[in-house]
Amino acid sequence: EVDLLERIKSSLHLSRLPASIECFDISNTQGATAVASMVKFENGAPAKDGYRKFKIKNVEGPNDYASMYEVLSRRLTRAEQDGWELPDLILIDGGKGQLNIAQQVISEIGYEGKVDLASIAKGREEGESDKLYIYGRKNPIMFSKNSEALFLLMRIRDEAHRFAITFHKKLRGKKALVSQLDGVPGI
Repeated sequence: EVDLLERIKSSLHLSRLPASIECFDISNTQGATAVASMVKFENGAPAKDGYRKFKIKNVEGPNDYASMYEVLSRRLTRAEQDGWELPDLILIDGGKGQLNIAQQVISEIGYEGKVDLASIAKGREEGESDKLYIYGRKNPIMFSKNSEALFLLMRIRDEAHRFAITFHKKLRGKKALVSQLDGVPGI
């Protein structure tokens, strides 16, 4: 695993070995019940006790940028607390826009240089490889199609996506159930 992490470090020009990676994803349905997930991987394996769910509190409508800003701000302001230590790498599900928002939060909170940052975006064309972006570089960093390093980063992103969608569906289900029962007299 260390070899794989070394390849990620080298390919993404990271300042440290990404032994601890946190990945963030936003999930919503036309802006309703917007949530975010944070999954944590340690040495290339899921660390489920580090998984976190966030309800988006301050954003109206479907605004992934504002939602990402809120979630990262909430997460990073807790970095001094037990169990919320900074990871080596924050991985954002999305492209350059999401990456820029994340960089803004890191700068504002004062963690520049204390945590590495990258974003991962699905290829737009059929069969096109996922793209990785780092702040300050215009073009994506390309991995070979069958790169184990790319597969690990994709697996982390996919896990964040799965975790966000599961939480979103659960909240949506609760909301639907509550609103249907609210209209029944005597309940």
